[in-house]
Amino acid sequence: MAAKLENPKSHVEQGYDLVADKYLAWSGPRPTTTRMGYIADLVKKLPAGADILELGCGAGVPATQVLIAHEKGFNVTGNDISAAQIALAHVHVPKATLIQGDMLALDFAPASFDAVLGFYSIFHLPKEEQALMIEKIRGWLKPGGWLLVNFHFDEGDITREGWIEPEVKMFSSGLGVEGTRDIFRKHVPGFKLVVDEVDIEKVGKIEERFHWIMALKEGE
Repeated sequence: MAAKLENPKSHVEQGYDLVADKYLAWSGPRPTTTRMGYIADLVKKLPAGADILELGCGAGVPATQVLIAHEKGFNVTGNDISAAQIALAHVHVPKATLIQGDMLALDFAPASFDAVLGFYSIFHLPKEEQALMIEKIRGWLKPGGWLLVNFHFDEGDITREGWIEPEVKMFSSGLGVEGTRDIFRKHVPGFKLVVDEVDIEKVGKIEERFHWIMALKEGE
């Protein structure tokens, strides 16, 4: 833990640029973790040819790859703040539509997507922006569309010094489990929570808790 960063998103962008290849190698074990189980459950609920947005797609491994190769023929748009991550994604998932930039600055027409996914990404926004992000997502989803995301278990800003590389500072932020639930209970109504649970993941010797949400946008 360190002092609060100025311009935290710039550290996220620069950090993922600097560690792009090493991060891909480090995050390799994640395909066996919670995320892939939720993806398998979600794709059963989606129609053939569904339009999917993945926020924080990184190098496109493994989630984007699984979605783009699915037999239902999904149309996948991936976004990441890091240009280096997007460059890797162009290699790993060339059939996806890829957009580099701050997820909160994205602009899509209302009801553009059948599903929006965000794995290990929305918590890189400052906590005061996370409800705004969910509100934007709700507008982009079609009625009956799905949201699948995870958030930090803990509350507060987290700055990691020497993250993967000695010179890298990485920022993330959480509202805590009840604070995240309040996004859906108080700030962004119109979602039915189908999954609302905390799961412990192991990546090598590291154990991490994440709060997982799968939510259905109710019809309008």
